[in-house]
Amino acid sequence: MVDDVQRIFVPSVIEEGGGTIGLGCFSSEKIAWDVLRALLKKSEEMLLTDCSVIIWDIDRVGQDAMTVLSTMECKDCPVCSRRTFWVDLENFSALCHGSACSAWIEENTVDHEIIDCGWPAIRYLKQSKSIEEAVKELYKLGDRLKAAGVSAQEAGVAEQMMKDHFNESDND
Repeated sequence: MVDDVQRIFVPSVIEEGGGTIGLGCFSSEKIAWDVLRALLKKSEEMLLTDCSVIIWDIDRVGQDAMTVLSTMECKDCPVCSRRTFWVDLENFSALCHGSACSAWIEENTVDHEIIDCGWPAIRYLKQSKSIEEAVKELYKLGDRLKAAGVSAQEAGVAEQMMKDHFNESDND
Protein backbone atom coordinates (compact mmCIF):
# COMPACT_ATOMS: atom_id res chain seq x y z
CA MET A 1 0.00 0.00 0.00
CA VAL A 2 2.83 2.42 0.83
CA ASP A 3 4.26 1.87 -2.66
CA ASP A 4 1.11 3.42 -4.19
CA VAL A 5 1.81 6.83 -2.58
CA GLN A 6 3.59 9.03 -5.11
CA ARG A 7 3.55 12.26 -3.13
CA ILE A 8 2.98 13.57 0.35
CA PHE A 9 1.40 16.77 1.59
CA VAL A 10 3.15 18.58 4.43
CA PRO A 11 1.40 21.39 6.33
CA SER A 12 3.54 23.56 8.60
CA VAL A 13 3.43 26.80 10.57
CA ILE A 14 6.17 29.29 11.42
CA GLU A 15 6.39 30.83 14.87
CA GLU A 16 7.20 34.49 15.54
CA GLY A 17 10.76 33.53 16.56
CA GLY A 18 11.32 31.81 13.22
CA GLY A 19 10.87 28.21 14.31
CA THR A 20 8.96 25.91 12.00
CA ILE A 21 6.43 23.41 13.31
CA GLY A 22 5.68 20.53 10.95
CA LEU A 23 2.18 19.19 11.38
CA GLY A 24 2.79 15.82 9.74
CA CYS A 25 3.07 14.13 6.34
CA PHE A 26 -0.14 13.06 4.63
CA SER A 27 -1.01 11.09 1.52
CA SER A 28 -4.11 13.25 0.97
CA GLU A 29 -4.26 17.00 0.31
CA LYS A 30 -7.64 17.15 2.06
CA ILE A 31 -6.24 15.68 5.28
CA ALA A 32 -3.28 18.09 5.19
CA TRP A 33 -5.65 21.07 4.84
CA ASP A 34 -7.95 19.73 7.58
CA VAL A 35 -5.01 19.41 9.98
CA LEU A 36 -3.74 22.91 9.11
CA ARG A 37 -7.20 24.51 9.44
CA ALA A 38 -7.70 22.87 12.84
CA LEU A 39 -4.49 24.52 14.03
CA LEU A 40 -5.35 27.88 12.43
CA LYS A 41 -8.54 28.00 14.51
CA LYS A 42 -6.25 28.15 17.56
CA SER A 43 -3.78 30.63 16.05
CA GLU A 44 -4.79 33.42 18.43
CA GLU A 45 -3.36 31.30 21.26
CA MET A 46 0.04 31.05 19.56
CA LEU A 47 2.58 33.46 18.11
CA LEU A 48 2.40 32.35 14.48
CA THR A 49 3.44 34.39 11.46
CA ASP A 50 3.11 32.12 8.42
CA CYS A 51 1.86 28.73 7.31
CA SER A 52 2.18 26.59 4.23
CA VAL A 53 1.22 23.35 2.56
CA ILE A 54 4.01 21.79 0.51
CA ILE A 55 3.79 18.80 -1.80
CA TRP A 56 6.79 16.49 -1.84
CA ASP A 57 7.17 13.96 -4.65
CA ILE A 58 8.53 10.71 -3.28
CA ASP A 59 11.83 9.30 -4.60
CA ARG A 60 12.88 12.57 -6.29
CA VAL A 61 16.02 14.50 -5.44
CA GLY A 62 16.41 18.26 -5.09
CA GLN A 63 14.11 21.24 -5.38
CA ASP A 64 12.12 19.62 -8.21
CA ALA A 65 10.67 17.25 -5.62
CA MET A 66 8.97 20.14 -3.78
CA THR A 67 5.96 22.23 -4.84
CA VAL A 68 4.60 24.97 -2.59
CA LEU A 69 0.84 24.60 -2.79
CA SER A 70 0.03 27.60 -0.59
CA THR A 71 1.72 30.09 1.71
CA MET A 72 -0.24 32.38 4.02
CA GLU A 73 0.61 35.18 6.47
CA CYS A 74 -1.15 35.73 9.77
CA LYS A 75 -2.54 39.20 10.50
CA ASP A 76 -4.90 40.74 13.02
CA CYS A 77 -8.49 40.38 11.81
CA PRO A 78 -9.99 43.73 10.79
CA VAL A 79 -13.37 42.70 12.21
CA CYS A 80 -12.70 40.80 15.45
CA SER A 81 -9.13 42.12 16.07
CA ARG A 82 -7.82 38.65 16.93
CA ARG A 83 -4.65 37.32 15.34
CA THR A 84 -6.58 34.79 13.25
CA PHE A 85 -6.74 36.45 9.81
CA TRP A 86 -4.77 34.34 7.34
CA VAL A 87 -3.86 36.09 4.07
CA ASP A 88 -2.84 34.37 0.83
CA LEU A 89 -1.56 37.24 -1.32
CA GLU A 90 -0.75 35.02 -4.30
CA ASN A 91 -4.41 34.05 -4.69
CA PHE A 92 -5.86 37.33 -3.35
CA SER A 93 -7.76 35.73 -0.49
CA ALA A 94 -7.97 35.99 3.27
CA LEU A 95 -10.06 34.31 5.95
CA CYS A 96 -10.43 34.79 9.69
CA HIS A 97 -10.27 31.38 11.35
CA GLY A 98 -11.41 32.80 14.69
CA SER A 99 -14.53 31.34 16.23
CA ALA A 100 -17.73 33.23 15.39
CA CYS A 101 -16.01 35.58 12.92
CA SER A 102 -15.00 34.15 9.53
CA ALA A 103 -14.49 37.56 7.90
CA TRP A 104 -13.11 37.02 4.39
CA ILE A 105 -11.65 38.67 1.29
CA GLU A 106 -11.22 37.12 -2.15
CA GLU A 107 -10.92 37.98 -5.80
CA ASN A 108 -14.29 38.01 -7.58
CA THR A 109 -14.75 34.86 -9.66
CA VAL A 110 -16.38 36.71 -12.57
CA ASP A 111 -14.56 40.07 -12.70
CA HIS A 112 -10.93 39.83 -11.59
CA GLU A 113 -10.75 43.60 -11.11
CA ILE A 114 -13.25 43.38 -8.25
CA ILE A 115 -12.41 42.19 -4.73
CA ASP A 116 -15.22 40.76 -2.61
CA CYS A 117 -15.22 40.89 1.18
CA GLY A 118 -17.70 39.90 3.80
CA TRP A 119 -18.68 38.90 7.27
CA PRO A 120 -20.98 35.86 7.33
CA ALA A 121 -22.31 36.56 10.84
CA ILE A 122 -24.66 39.21 9.38
CA ARG A 123 -24.47 38.27 5.70
CA TYR A 124 -22.41 41.38 5.03
CA LEU A 125 -20.99 41.52 1.48
CA LYS A 126 -19.10 44.39 -0.11
CA GLN A 127 -17.33 44.72 -3.44
CA SER A 128 -14.20 46.86 -3.76
CA LYS A 129 -11.73 47.89 -6.44
CA SER A 130 -8.65 46.79 -4.48
CA ILE A 131 -7.54 44.57 -1.63
CA GLU A 132 -6.65 47.67 0.40
CA GLU A 133 -10.17 49.04 -0.04
CA ALA A 134 -11.69 45.68 0.98
CA VAL A 135 -9.54 45.60 4.13
CA LYS A 136 -10.64 49.17 4.94
CA GLU A 137 -14.30 48.12 4.60
CA LEU A 138 -13.78 45.28 7.07
CA TYR A 139 -11.95 47.64 9.47
CA LYS A 140 -14.92 50.03 9.30
CA LEU A 141 -17.21 47.15 10.19
CA GLY A 142 -14.92 46.10 13.05
CA ASP A 143 -14.71 49.68 14.32
CA ARG A 144 -18.51 49.94 14.37
CA LEU A 145 -18.74 46.67 16.31
CA LYS A 146 -16.23 47.92 18.87
CA ALA A 147 -17.96 51.30 19.14
CA ALA A 148 -21.26 49.53 19.76
CA GLY A 149 -19.60 47.53 22.53
CA VAL A 150 -20.01 44.21 20.74
CA SER A 151 -17.21 42.07 22.13
CA ALA A 152 -18.90 38.74 21.56
CA GLN A 153 -21.46 37.82 18.98
CA GLU A 154 -24.82 38.74 20.45
CA ALA A 155 -28.05 37.86 18.66
CA GLY A 156 -29.55 40.83 16.86
CA VAL A 157 -26.99 43.48 17.90
CA ALA A 158 -24.74 43.18 14.85
CA GLU A 159 -27.71 42.97 12.49
CA GLN A 160 -29.29 46.14 13.89
CA MET A 161 -25.96 47.94 13.74
CA MET A 162 -25.63 47.05 10.05
CA LYS A 163 -29.18 48.27 9.32
CA ASP A 164 -28.27 51.55 11.01
CA HIS A 165 -25.03 51.71 9.03
CA PHE A 166 -26.78 51.25 5.70
CA ASN A 167 -29.42 53.83 6.61
CA GLU A 168 -26.63 56.33 7.42
CA SER A 169 -24.84 55.50 4.15
CA ASP A 170 -28.05 56.13 2.18
CA ASN A 171 -28.34 59.58 3.80
CA ASP A 172 -24.73 60.59 2.96
